[in-house]
Amino acid sequence: MSTDTSADTTANTSTDTNPDVRAQIEANRGISKKLELLIPGLHGYRKLEDVRAADSIVRNQVADKLDQSKSNLEDLRTQMVSNNDFNNLTNVGSLIAQVQQMSGQVRHAQQGYSGFAANIQINQDKLNKLYEYDYDFVASAVSLQGKTSIAYDPLAPSSVQTTLNDIANALRAFKQSWSVRMEAIENVLLK
Repeated sequence: MSTDTSADTTANTSTDTNPDVRAQIEANRGISKKLELLIPGLHGYRKLEDVRAADSIVRNQVADKLDQSKSNLEDLRTQMVSNNDFNNLTNVGSLIAQVQQMSGQVRHAQQGYSGFAANIQINQDKLNKLYEYDYDFVASAVSLQGKTSIAYDPLAPSSVQTTLNDIANALRAFKQSWSVRMEAIENVLLK
């Protein structure tokens, strides 16, 4: 019995330190989903749907981070206007629009379909490979959100220019990670 407890502790520790939500999806399967895993025709379908659910969770969490980044930039814009600093409003507005656009793309990106008679067949190995791209994808969203959490200094309004450049670079890095992920998806779908 103590062996089972240590195995459970190890499993929980790796789940807590690993952002991989696939294990949580598998652990949360209900009885009907577990039954589907026992039926030969439904086994593959269930596994693919679990990977898709994990992907959806990750994309929604990243979109939430982008939405928070947008909110941070809107707060910065409000502070700038309150202090009559109109020099960088165009740059801030452009960043807000770009972040909002990326949030929508991430949140509403099309997912593959694993139905019984799907036109495009995607196996679990391909989906798991796509999931591996998500580390860079998530890390770049976290970095972007961190860079947008800034304090505006009304005594040194020109100092915001450097910060805005850093944010623009972080946004480019995020777009690149999204592009790499989408390219991987397209290559999988075409094969």
